[in-house]
Amino acid sequence: MKGLLRCAAAILLLFVGGCGASTGMEKASQSAEPMALGWIQRSDFMNATFPRFQEVYDSAQIEDQFIEMIRELQAGVEVVVVLGTWCSDSKTHVPRFLKIADRAGILDDRIRFYGVDRSKKSADGVPDRYRIERVPTFLFFKDGREVGRIVEAPRNSLEEDILVLLAEQHAQ
Repeated sequence: MKGLLRCAAAILLLFVGGCGASTGMEKASQSAEPMALGWIQRSDFMNATFPRFQEVYDSAQIEDQFIEMIRELQAGVEVVVVLGTWCSDSKTHVPRFLKIADRAGILDDRIRFYGVDRSKKSADGVPDRYRIERVPTFLFFKDGREVGRIVEAPRNSLEEDILVLLAEQHAQ
């Protein structure tokens, strides 16, 4: 009975907590799942090992009215995307971001990806340096300075949130 309660609690935490803090139970019960960790390339998670990323990319409907405005404001912006290949929010929002970036002309060499496990810790300290608590986290930089971030899920739509963030940094 105790084991059943623990399992139910872990499932509830997974659905309610999104991809934020994890418990030892979640990590121990799902540690066999493959994960792309550390500094990774787009091809490290957009592949047959993690099919959901490509499925969402292919089916994502992007709000076109924002794309041209993002294209005009994205010059000189670099993005670091911290994601979990195990995380449902990452599987939803990272492919949408990639489709937006592709359509708005944000070059691949201006986007870097960092994969984390459920603890969101690593030996190289990257998640701590960027103060990562939830994934995905999209960090936007201009001239080496962070100008904004989108954490876990957009407030409105990802396209609109990116546009607002770029417009605010452009106005500064």
